[in-house]
Amino acid sequence: MKLLGNLDCEARWAGAALPAAVQRRISLYAALFAACAPDAAAGDHHEIWVPAPVDPARLLAHPGWTPPIVRTAGSAGGFDLAWADPAAAAANDRSRGLAIAGELGVALPGARVVASLAELDDQLAGLGDQPWICKARWTAAGRDRARGTGAATGERRAQLARMFARLGPLVFEPWLDRVADLGVCGEITAAGEVELLEPHRQVTDPRGGFLGIELAPPVDRAIADELSAVARAAAGRLAAQTGYRGRFAIDAFVYRPPGGGAPRLHPLCELNARHSFGWIARALAPRLGIRRLGFDAPPPGAIVLIAPAEDRVTAWCA
Repeated sequence: MKLLGNLDCEARWAGAALPAAVQRRISLYAALFAACAPDAAAGDHHEIWVPAPVDPARLLAHPGWTPPIVRTAGSAGGFDLAWADPAAAAANDRSRGLAIAGELGVALPGARVVASLAELDDQLAGLGDQPWICKARWTAAGRDRARGTGAATGERRAQLARMFARLGPLVFEPWLDRVADLGVCGEITAAGEVELLEPHRQVTDPRGGFLGIELAPPVDRAIADELSAVARAAAGRLAAQTGYRGRFAIDAFVYRPPGGGAPRLHPLCELNARHSFGWIARALAPRLGIRRLGFDAPPPGAIVLIAPAEDRVTAWCA
């Protein structure tokens, strides 16, 4: 099977060039996408095209997992499966995800699209000393984001000016005290129906950086039911508005309200119309008997899929 590991798709949609080091990193991660192929047990028959060359010695085989043959993109021709549909820019626009959250009544108070520093200043004026984040409309893995507290000044303001000039309007959100990060994978069928998997936990660092997927223990039933209901409704609107068909994933989190009170679920943080690492974790689970897919330092006894090196890129499961 021919696979297109286009983990650089968001940058292409945004018209932004990725540094060579980032292209090498995402190309290593893209090799794991072969787990999502329908006949993944025959992994040695898969070829995957990625943005940058990959050292095959970094991709480790295990019983139940054979890394794909990696090709550098450029003459890939047709493909049987893509990480993201190259034509799905409209479906992956984060401003659309925010609009859908608003339509469903689950958008964070104060979240909005800002098109200039002046609009951002107006938004920050009413936020006080609460932390905030600005994200590009097409971005992944924590790239093209700016965080701050209070007014945007100094180097942070210069960074935002560069982002507006390079990326256009940004999505602004208050930054909240997260208790747990969650996700749910689903698919919009050719008939436009929405099918969902059980929600999973996401492992993140204190700044929200992605570190992995946890499939067990299961997410609390009440939270899982609310998250699934919003995911189904959001995917239905995405399908109706853009015509998108295929796999998607929704990021969500539980947070402590700024004014105090019981933790709350924010069920629609980001809507990604593509495969995700949640899909990879689900695909590897029955083959390797794992419950976690990780991207930080492998713990003792872990099944290492991408050998660590000086670039600190690795992947493991346990």
